[in-house]
Parts: sequence; C-alpha cells; structure tokens
Amino acid sequence: MNTETHLLGKRESSKIQIRERLLDESLKLFSSRGLEKTTVADIVEQSGIARGTFYNYFPDVNSLFDAIISQMNGNIQTEIKANREKSLSVYDYLFATFKCYFDFIGSPQMIDFHVINQAHIRQSSYQSEIIKTIVKDLIRDLKSSKRIKDFNEKYEFLLLSFMLVGAPPELFLATHTSDINLSSEQLATFLAKVFHKVLME
Repeated sequence: MNTETHLLGKRESSKIQIRERLLDESLKLFSSRGLEKTTVADIVEQSGIARGTFYNYFPDVNSLFDAIISQMNGNIQTEIKANREKSLSVYDYLFATFKCYFDFIGSPQMIDFHVINQAHIRQSSYQSEIIKTIVKDLIRDLKSSKRIKDFNEKYEFLLLSFMLVGAPPELFLATHTSDINLSSEQLATFLAKVFHKVLME
C-alpha cells in the first residue's frame, strides 16, 4: 500500500467516524430535547467538532434528523428481508417483522426519541426511499401469496402495505404515551394475529 492510498484510507475512515459521531450525539439531543429545540450549535458542542465541519456533512439540522431516520429504516429493512427468507408461514413472517421493529426501538433512548419527535418521524419516514421500497416489497409479497383471496385490487395491496408499515409505530406510540407496559413480544403477537386474520381468513 503506498502512502497516498494509506492517507486516503485514513481520511475516509476519519470522515465515517465524524459522521457517526454526529449521528450518535444528535440522536441523544433529539431524544432529550426534540428536533425543534436542537440547534447546530448544540450538536457541534455535543459532538466536539467545529461548526464548519458540521456543514461538510449536513446542510441543516433537519437533514441530520432525516439521516438518522434513514439509518433506522435501513436497519429495519435488513431485518425484514432476513425474516422473509427464514419464515415458514405468513404468521411467522408477520410476527418476526413486527418483533424486530419493536425490539429495535424499545430502548429507553429510542422510546424518548420516538415519543418526543413523533410528528417529524412520520413525515421523514413516509418521504424516505427506504420506506417506499419496503412498501413495494410488501405489495409484491402480498400479491404473490395465493392464500390472500379477499384483496385483488392494486390499491388494496397498497393500502394494506401502508397499514403494515404504519401500524407498529402508531401502536408503539399509543402504548408508550399511555404508560401501558407491554413487551415487544406482546405487541408483535397482537399485530401478527390482527393482520394474519385480515389477510388469511
């Protein structure tokens, strides 16, 4: 490895580390203060970087927030794909997918983040290319299932997919803002039963 390649490698590694620090530290701020009360000044102070460095990565706080949501949705999408491949039934697929979502957002920090930023999360998620891809994949899976008989219109599969994507966060927020203490397994079981009944009976 020559010196130039080594320097480029170190520079790229440093960029990745700075970006990850920005994402991690801003997530803490968004979880405690919310998006609306978090400024670039807060983020650079918390991250220990120069203000100019922030703008090398993100044009504003909203873009950084969107990047956090995109990263979360990407992680969830990876889990959904893995569950699709290993599930033996529609119920298993639904349960595993819902549970991975609830497990992922079930830490105290993630609960705070979702409760305090719920309107912004909805807006960011539904504009996300990853969510659009998840919806397209769900439409494909629903259409290909020979056992789903009561739905055959194109718009019905679209609406079902929106419901499958939208129900977990709404149930999560409803239970956590009402101090209803249910486990990821209980929430996933409930949603899997509901959607399995809707789709298969």
